[in-house]
Order: sequence, then structure tokens, then C-alpha cells
Amino acid sequence: MNRFELRWSLLLLALSVVPAYAGSEPVGDGLRRCARETDEQQRLACFDALASALPQIKTDQFGMTVGIAHKRDPTAGFDKTEVLTGKINGLQEVANGQLIFTLDNGQLWIQTEPKPGMHFSVGEAIQVEQGAMGSLWLAADHHRKTRVKRVQ
Repeated sequence: MNRFELRWSLLLLALSVVPAYAGSEPVGDGLRRCARETDEQQRLACFDALASALPQIKTDQFGMTVGIAHKRDPTAGFDKTEVLTGKINGLQEVANGQLIFTLDNGQLWIQTEPKPGMHFSVGEAIQVEQGAMGSLWLAADHHRKTRVKRVQ
């Protein structure tokens, strides 16, 4: 089998496996799986297969909630070691006292429970961490932590 035939065989094999992954493997997990592949042709075939599955994955994930995801796969969960790190690029207080955080990656997060006296500053380094029961917490130094949800 020449190199060209090997590539096509690997691509076809990868594409035949994609439907099995489309409904069960989050895109991030697929990217990590492909990146771990040491063989260059197999890694390329893995990424190509993942890319071709994106429309189906996007459709499958539309409207997905943590509860639905848990029903589909009770063993799946958020890796507690994963956090989103960044800096506050913008900060706005809305009428009811909630803070809206604009992060350096462009994401918007809103404080779900206003905490009088807790202050954050533009330029400050933060982490968004997973909490119990699907909650998300924006944390800064000096043990300041507030519950948030992503707006955009």
C-alpha cells in the first residue's frame, strides 16, 4: 500500500468512527485525543474527521444543559482541575447591584448573587472555577469569590 492509499484508508476509517463520537464526545475531548496521536497521518486523519463532524456536534449540543448531558452520560463531568484564567477588561454594575465582568478573552459573565462590599478591578487576574451542582465561581486574590454565569 503506497502512502496515498494509506492516507485515504486512515481518513475513511476515521470518518466511519466519527458518528459514534459526534453524540458522545465533546469537541474539546476530541481535540485533545487527536493532539495525543503520535503518527502524523493518523493525527491529521483524526483532526479531519473531527472537523467533518462539527456540524452534527453543534446540532447535538444546541440547547444542551448540564442536566441533559448528565442523563446522556452520567459518568461525564467537569474536570475539577480545569479553570478559566484571565483578566478583567471591563466591569459594570447594573441596577440591582450585580456586576458584569468582561474578560480579556471577550467573554461576558454576570454575578448571580450581588455581594455588597466585594470589589473587583479592571486589569485584575481572575479564575472561573467549577463549583458544586454545576455552579461557576469567579475568584480573585485575597479570597474574593462570587458566583457567576456566562452571558456571552
